[in-house]
Amino acid sequence: MTDELAVILASGDRKVLEMGLVYARNVVARGWMKEMKLFFFGPSEVTIATDPDLRELVEAIIQGGTVPLACKWCSDKYGVSDMLLALGCEVEYIGSPVSEAIKAGYTPMTW
Repeated sequence: MTDELAVILASGDRKVLEMGLVYARNVVARGWMKEMKLFFFGPSEVTIATDPDLRELVEAIIQGGTVPLACKWCSDKYGVSDMLLALGCEVEYIGSPVSEAIKAGYTPMTW
């Protein structure tokens, strides 16, 4: 098993997202893994884009050197692409990047 992690946040539940983002922040801040990729899908994008506390966690992750990748198809559908870009996320179609990370040996962790 590698120490490369792909954290995938898809839930729209604020409490689930808070736990996932706190974990991701700690992975970055404490060096628990050699590398971490952070992906946002669907309902998570709306909740993250509109919740000030979750936005703060995302900002801490970005300051730690990990830029989240949000799904453009989903964020366009929900009208939050500009909000996620302003937060500092990359917004693009992520089916391929998620698949490539898994093929490269990243362990997927889904919240």
